[in-house]
Amino acid sequence: MGAASRCLALALLCTSFLLASAAASSEMLMMTNRFHAWRAAHNRTYATAAEHQRRFKVYRRNVEYIEATNRRGGLSYQLGENQFTDLTCDEFLAAYTMPPGQVLAARDEAVTRQLDAATRRNSSYTGDAFGQVPYSVDWRAWGAVTPIKHQMTCGSCWAFAAVASIESLYKLRTGRLVSLSEQELVDCASPPNDGCGSGDPATTMWWVARNGGLATVWEYPYESKQGQCRRGRIRMGRIRGGAAVPPNSEAALERAVAQQPVVVSINAVTFQHYEGGVLSGPCDAGINHAVTVVGYGADASDHKYWIVKNAWGENGYVRMERRVGVREGLCGIASRPSYPVM
Repeated sequence: MGAASRCLALALLCTSFLLASAAASSEMLMMTNRFHAWRAAHNRTYATAAEHQRRFKVYRRNVEYIEATNRRGGLSYQLGENQFTDLTCDEFLAAYTMPPGQVLAARDEAVTRQLDAATRRNSSYTGDAFGQVPYSVDWRAWGAVTPIKHQMTCGSCWAFAAVASIESLYKLRTGRLVSLSEQELVDCASPPNDGCGSGDPATTMWWVARNGGLATVWEYPYESKQGQCRRGRIRMGRIRGGAAVPPNSEAALERAVAQQPVVVSINAVTFQHYEGGVLSGPCDAGINHAVTVVGYGADASDHKYWIVKNAWGENGYVRMERRVGVREGLCGIASRPSYPVM
């Protein structure tokens, strides 16, 4: 190769390098501006420059994952940025879910016996065949679901799930929709539950029954931390206890949800970046979150789903795929459902 050719090749290489560097710089600038806009939208600040830089890196990785997932095509759901986009998966799970395996930690033998007896008395949701139930059910349309509430960074999903199911049943039986206090459960139902650590919704239903109901959320507002128990004076949402839907049967869960909202335990690892659509997984093993199923239906493409009251997602709800062909359902949703009885 002559000197002129070598110089031309070197010039082309340098030009390519400069163009690549310019593109990388432009991409970084766009991501930086996007991060600043996200921080402003979510009122996020960081104590140090090092923490700011670390959060930016986490944010960038999450955005790249979100966009790569959405580009795959053929999915029935989409991911998006939300208030958790600067958190790693481990941080998200630590702050907003319970440790795997701890969901039933509060269930002692006495509660198990009570739950089993109530289940035998109240449950007609037996069998694995999908029976005669409405094509779709949405208890929100009946005015039987309170507005979305936020547990924030307290792992009190067990309390929120139990309260949501009791609020709905109280409305269906009395005609009154009353927002009840999760904070009373966090403060007073621990033990046997563990405040912001973990808890069992079915055990919680029996605690509510023994204590004559709950205070309203206005009398005993939520604080996102465990405090001193100070029982509310006015008791509402009185129930007789809790019962269980036969486990590992989406058909049984369908029949139950057709009657009233039902508490379920799930693995929420796929919830962090969920934005909308029918979530189809994948899910890791290990139950770590409690939520309330307030209905079911199907979209225009006949993707069947559960309507899950959560706190984030589609205006606070997650549509999770229904009739997935595995006994426990998507993310374990049918593994251990329970519901209050009056």
